[in-house]
Amino acid sequence: MAEQRASEAVSADTVGWAVLHLFFRIDRARWQSLSDATRSAAIEQFRTWLRGAMTEEGLQLIPIAGIAKSDVNFMAVHPDPRRAQRLGQEIAATTFGACLIPVYSFLSISEVSEYMSTPGDWAKQLVEEQKLDPTSPEFAASMKSFTKRMAAYAEARVHPQLPDNFPMICFYPMSKARDETRNWYTLEFNERKKYMGGHASTGRRFAERVTQLITSSTGLDDWEWGVTLFARDLKSLRDVVYEMRFDPGSAIYGQFGGFYVGVRFAPDELADVLKL
Repeated sequence: MAEQRASEAVSADTVGWAVLHLFFRIDRARWQSLSDATRSAAIEQFRTWLRGAMTEEGLQLIPIAGIAKSDVNFMAVHPDPRRAQRLGQEIAATTFGACLIPVYSFLSISEVSEYMSTPGDWAKQLVEEQKLDPTSPEFAASMKSFTKRMAAYAEARVHPQLPDNFPMICFYPMSKARDETRNWYTLEFNERKKYMGGHASTGRRFAERVTQLITSSTGLDDWEWGVTLFARDLKSLRDVVYEMRFDPGSAIYGQFGGFYVGVRFAPDELADVLKL
């Protein structure tokens, strides 16, 4: 079945990129024990490192000021997991990084969802709902447009480009239920796909307010997926999560970890935003 579904999917490079989330608290006592000169040098050292990392080819790095559960966070995306590994060590190797206490971390990989609409799904919809003749030019044109659209979608999922126009960022891990009364993985594939289709429809209603990145963490971390939401404001984050929880895929089968919310900042804002 998996092979059949894969053969139907829109062709795409399926090698995903490593996605790393790091969350820290600042050890204020340790930081304040440093001399003024050492702290000033440490701030400049970390700013310089941040600027370099944020402009490094192939590396997407977002520094985030945590609002509640952490002080400073970092989200990184890179094709090579070895670069993601070095990132955490580079942070720890700085004077400021030595004053950071890890709160949480999450490793995942970008992917194309197995529930993505296939050419067969679209053809069926054209015939059954739009009553198009499969031999008509309109049918052929619609299929061509669908293929192009899905190829772009698959590319965006496997090789994500993080948005830079949304200041608020929320991350949370999630899994699907596997207990005695609710087991997502005992459902037939078509039933799971129907649930996920409704979930996606809800998310699309927030396209102007929220951009999301869903990554796979099965076998890489303690949860099955990581969800990163980029939004204009807190209300947008609240609204999209609230509405999506009514979908059966979430209401019945969704399990959620902690939510980490923060505001992205630029390297030059480091000292002011974190009150160093």
